[in-house]
Amino acid sequence: MSKEVAAGVQPAGGDELDLGALWRALVRRRMWIALPTLLAFVGAFLIVNLVTPRYTAETSVLLVSGDTFYTRPEGGADTGSQFDEEAVQSEVQVIMSRDLARDVIRKLGLVGNPEFDPDARVLGLRQRIMQWLGLGGARKERPPEERVLPTYYERLNVFPLPRSRVVAIEFSSADPDLAARAANTIAESYLDFQRSVKQSATQAASQWLAETIEPLRKQVAEAEAKVEDFRARHGLMSGSSGEVTLPSQQLAELSAQLSAARSAQADAEAKARLIRDLIASGRVFDIPDVANNEFIRRLLEQRIALRAQLALEERTLLPAHPRIKQLNAQIADLENQIRQEAQRTVRSLENEAKLAAARVDSLQKAFDAQSAVAAKAKEYEVELRALEREARTQREQLETYLTRYREAQAREVESASPADARIVSRAVVPGTPSFPKKVPIIAIVTLAAFSLATTLVIALELLSGRAFVPVAPSLAQVPAEVVPEPGAAPVAEPALAAPAQAPVQGEAVAAADGPAQEQPSPRQLREDGDVGAAVQAGALAPLLARLGDRPGQGRGRRVLVTEAAAEAGAVRLARALADDRVNTERTILLDMTAGGAKRDAGRPGLAELASGTASFTDVIGRDPGTRLHHVSAGADLAATLDARPGALELPLLALDQTYEWVILIVDAAGLEALAPHVLPYVDHAVLVSQEAEQAETTRAAYGRLARAKARDIIVVVPQADGTRAAA
Repeated sequence: MSKEVAAGVQPAGGDELDLGALWRALVRRRMWIALPTLLAFVGAFLIVNLVTPRYTAETSVLLVSGDTFYTRPEGGADTGSQFDEEAVQSEVQVIMSRDLARDVIRKLGLVGNPEFDPDARVLGLRQRIMQWLGLGGARKERPPEERVLPTYYERLNVFPLPRSRVVAIEFSSADPDLAARAANTIAESYLDFQRSVKQSATQAASQWLAETIEPLRKQVAEAEAKVEDFRARHGLMSGSSGEVTLPSQQLAELSAQLSAARSAQADAEAKARLIRDLIASGRVFDIPDVANNEFIRRLLEQRIALRAQLALEERTLLPAHPRIKQLNAQIADLENQIRQEAQRTVRSLENEAKLAAARVDSLQKAFDAQSAVAAKAKEYEVELRALEREARTQREQLETYLTRYREAQAREVESASPADARIVSRAVVPGTPSFPKKVPIIAIVTLAAFSLATTLVIALELLSGRAFVPVAPSLAQVPAEVVPEPGAAPVAEPALAAPAQAPVQGEAVAAADGPAQEQPSPRQLREDGDVGAAVQAGALAPLLARLGDRPGQGRGRRVLVTEAAAEAGAVRLARALADDRVNTERTILLDMTAGGAKRDAGRPGLAELASGTASFTDVIGRDPGTRLHHVSAGADLAATLDARPGALELPLLALDQTYEWVILIVDAAGLEALAPHVLPYVDHAVLVSQEAEQAETTRAAYGRLARAKARDIIVVVPQADGTRAAA
């Protein structure tokens, strides 16, 4: 609910930041700024000139494989790109290792250097006195390098350069030459460390290989002997090719011969069948073997000659002539010889087919026998291959070990094991100190002191509220009921004076102040300008003294201002108190008077807030030109509180979480109806009375407050000289 209150108190017109007032405050409190700034400047100047300067030298190391084509092991991959981000970070830790640090400390002779060795420093007067009294304790006995290590690591900075495999090595010292030598020595020691590590690994590998090779030789010899013995016992001798055993090779040869014999048989049978068919059809001379036979060729030539002679004789002789018959008989005899010769060729081919068939049968039998032998040999070949595989594996392992052993022996020399890094930039003697940076440090410290002092002055001015100027809204922004009626006369308000002696029971008696006028509302009173006359210097001091300190529990102060009669001036007093407090503390004015409700008719107020029909944003307003917030009574507040007893507790609790002062105004007409609902939740009840004229009325009002269990009743009485007395 406090958030809702904060949202509701946002000003309608708002206050503007007065830059001129801030500037005047800075000028007025210029010493608050100048003095700390000057002190910071002087202090920084003295410190940077008195502190011992340090010089920083830097060496850059590139992480890359040092192996070349000639020094890389046979079959080894190029490791030039093996350094990823994790590997680079690992090398940084190697450079910062304690073993490497001890080696560098010994090379640079840092033991005994007062800058690094605490035991080499001259004891001050305080340390000597403490040791003499036995309070300082003796120096701890530590190894020399261990004494130097803490300071060594303070001066060492090793880091990888972004997006590269370059590692920067920085070393700081009061001696610039020592800083450069240290950075270079660290880099060189790191390279030597890498070489020694690789050489040690190579020597260990060489020794292990030498111890492993000799037993492996014997195992290889035994495995190969088992192979040969098994081969000889089971007749698994290798063939001419050396890749298969002899039975398998013989079986393959028989298979080839059998295939050739079957081809020859098939060819001879086909030829004999073809010749027989040609002879049957009378096409003897179409047979290639017949046509190519020399004897048949001579017979054919003789037949041709006889046919020519027959044709010649038939021109003059008849068919029955003996000469014609003789020629025909000779031709028939020649043709019979040709047919017999063709039959002889057919028989020869058929005999060849029979021989081929006999050879096929013989080879088939030999193949079947060899197949049985080879099948038996296959069983042994499985075991033979297992033995050969084992022997071959051991032989390959032996050869690999021998190759690596020879390479390891060649790399045992220190120069043959290059480091996987190289120095790409050596440190040089720095000419300017890296610490302290005098000008930047002085400038930063001075600027920081100036900024802090200026911020403090501005913050004090903002918290005091003097840096804001109220913005008066236009008539269009001010509600109509706030604008004073034309011709309204200002109402004079007497000032408050120091407290006078008050009667017991809170009664106060004083001289009359004169006739009173009708009381305006708090906002109308502000517009008429009477508040400024009502509150003079120190006038509210007696009342504020009676109100005392702010209550605990982190909440604001709740004050009820009421009056004994309608013309007593409670509204003016409440407004004066609110205007006085709003200058230094957050203040809100709750107007529960009938006049205020009438003037704010139609606008939600406390009644709507208590009934839940309106929020804090709806009911809280702000007086034009001030920081004072106000809430009106709303419609029929008394009836709402009668219907909802205790409904004011939660709104008041929320308000005093935001405001230091919650001032409630109840006029005389509404006191009797509202007192039971308001007084249980306020810290003080202020009763304004014209005591001289209204003594009985004052007592009656005081009694109503007492019966309603008011916690603290304060009676404010006007004095005859224009002041008021608080009792």
